[in-house]
Amino acid sequence: MTAAPGVNATVYDRCAHGYDPHIAFFRTFGRRLVDLAGPAPGERVLDVATGRGACLFPAAERVGPAGRVDGVDLSVTMVELLTSDIGACGTANASVTRMDAQALTVPEASYDVVLCAFALFVMPDPRAAVAGFRRALRPGGRCAVSVPTATLVPGDVEEVREVFHSYAARAGHAAGQRGIYSTDPAALLEEAGFTDVRASEEVARFVFRDVTAWWEWTWTTGIRSFYESLPADLLEGLRREVFALLEPTATPDGLPPGTDRPRFATARRPESDG
Repeated sequence: MTAAPGVNATVYDRCAHGYDPHIAFFRTFGRRLVDLAGPAPGERVLDVATGRGACLFPAAERVGPAGRVDGVDLSVTMVELLTSDIGACGTANASVTRMDAQALTVPEASYDVVLCAFALFVMPDPRAAVAGFRRALRPGGRCAVSVPTATLVPGDVEEVREVFHSYAARAGHAAGQRGIYSTDPAALLEEAGFTDVRASEEVARFVFRDVTAWWEWTWTTGIRSFYESLPADLLEGLRREVFALLEPTATPDGLPPGTDRPRFATARRPESDG
């Protein structure tokens, strides 16, 4: 999920049907998060803010039929659609439930692995969420989380990000704050008492076929919250300005690649809380 702090879950209800079109953005980084966590056959995994299953499905593959993956998400529509996806794929070792990541109601010490992709930075209280991750894990269990560091823009055109900041500031939206992508997942894990905390940045490049495809993709992320906060005239002004910046960069093979460098962190619940 990519958005500004305080995004309401209903935004993701409206994103859910067309989630992650044109490029495999969340699926790419979701699979990488699973790789870093390394769930083993037979283990139990909790996927927090599961969305449409970018982490859930690869985790279910890793744990196999003897294991289990439980997804939770606050968005009603995400839960409904992912339930349908799980059934359509015949993924018998996975399920999804509606739950607030900041108030997990799963039994203590009931999971081997907790995953949380691209969600902590939109939560009003990420510390409560991370504390819940630790409670959900068995002693020695692993946690893997990720957060974005910027909005994905074709060609890494910085002027596009400046336009976003400008319109957000004019509208008084949180997206105008320069620090919205400053969440440090490793620091959150350390503060919650996790051990063996390791941080990294993962890099991937994505190509959109044209500016319209990129614009449509942004509407299916949490950026939609920002768009919906703008009066119609400002939204149209924003669209015109970013299209004017990006359309001249188009080639027969699509727009220039955009680079994304999210932060990842992995850690363990201590074997003993003493």
